[in-house]
This record gives sequence, structure tokens and C-alpha cells, in this order.
Amino acid sequence: MRAQKEALVESLVTDLQESRVALIVAYTKLNMKANDELRTKTFEQNGKIKMLSNNLLRLILKRLGREIDIPEKTLALAYGFQDEVTAAKTLVEFGKETEALEVLGGWIDGSFFDASQVKTLASLPNKETLQAQLVGRLGGLIGSLAYSLNYPMQKFAFVVEAVKSSQPASPVVEEAKTEVTEAANAESGQPKEETETVETPAQTSEENAEVSTEESEIKEEKESFDSAQDEEVNNKEEVKENNE
Repeated sequence: MRAQKEALVESLVTDLQESRVALIVAYTKLNMKANDELRTKTFEQNGKIKMLSNNLLRLILKRLGREIDIPEKTLALAYGFQDEVTAAKTLVEFGKETEALEVLGGWIDGSFFDASQVKTLASLPNKETLQAQLVGRLGGLIGSLAYSLNYPMQKFAFVVEAVKSSQPASPVVEEAKTEVTEAANAESGQPKEETETVETPAQTSEENAEVSTEESEIKEEKESFDSAQDEEVNNKEEVKENNE
């Protein structure tokens, strides 16, 4: 009997040294059904719960160097190896729902928490919830960062495109377009379009001046011819008068 008790103490001491959370709970009116339900919930969270006598609990805590005042109640020791918040939340919420147990306090990562501190811890989001919130916030930040980085480049591209659209093409670009069009027409067998010659104002003035000069010369020649004819007529009349 003594050997069995010693083996139980050693086993619990080893488990508690490796655990992340160990809570002392006091049973009030816990029946068999509620007890089985609590054990199942604790096991699902990779934890255990052991109902212990007060003397045995004192001995275990003494071995661990965690001596505290133990009330004279029916006690159990619940401990877990994963998320300490989830373990505290499970026990506190189960006690509220069933009114069958009360969390008296315990150790979380080696530090002692009294009953009020355990309840405060149980009100916090568990590890999975915090991870999901963190991922969501990081996703939002990454999306905002990507937008902030891309927006100036997109805006710059829009401005460049607007400037290009508002400016006429340079002669080099127009010549290149003409060459491309002519090459495309040659490949497709279409005749080459004649390039219309656009007269400049200077060319038009010169042509007008040339026309005016020609007209003046023609007018002068006509006047000279008319004058010669008049002179010939006068000479003929003088000759006729002399003969008479």
C-alpha cells in the first residue's frame, strides 16, 4: 500500500514538473455524470484530473516546493501540457455551468495564481483564437502595405499615359509609322499611297509673284504691239496724203 502511494506521488510529481498549468479545484456537488464529463473535457485538451486526499496533495506540493494552505474540502488536481488559458477556461466555465466545482488557484508556467487571477486568465482568448486574430491582422496589414506600394506606381503610370495621349507624335514617330504602313501595304499587295505635298505659305507667295510677273510681261508686249500697229497706220495715212 505504501509502495503504491509512493509510486502515485512520484508519477504526479513528474507530470506536474512537465505540465504548463496545474490547478487545484474543490468539489461541491459533483456527481458521477459530471465527473466523467469533466475528465473527458480535460483529456481532450491533453490534460488530466486526479481526485486526491488533502494529505497526499500536501505531500506532492511539498515535493515540488509549492507548499500552500490546503482547505479541508474534497479536492482534485487538474493539470495540462498545452495551452494554459484553455485549461483554466475549461475548469472555470464548467464550474459556472454545473456549480459542481470551484477553482481555488494553481501554478501557471511556474508562477502561482490565486482564484481571481485564474478567472481573469480564463476570460482571455485562448492560443488558437489569438493565432487566428494575429493572422487576420497580418493579412490586413500585408494587403494595406501592398496597396500602398502599388498605388504610387499605378498613379505614375496613369500620369505618363495621360501625358503621352495629350502630346502630338514627333516627326520621327510619324515617319516610323509611315514606313510601317508602307511596308504593310507592300506585303499585302496594296498600292503605295501618294504622299500629298502640302504647300507652305512661302511657296504660295513665290508662285503668286511669278504669275504676276508673267502677266506684266504679257501686258507690256501687248501694249508694245498695239503701239507698233498704231504707228504703222499713221505712216500709211501720211504716205497716202503725200501722194495726193
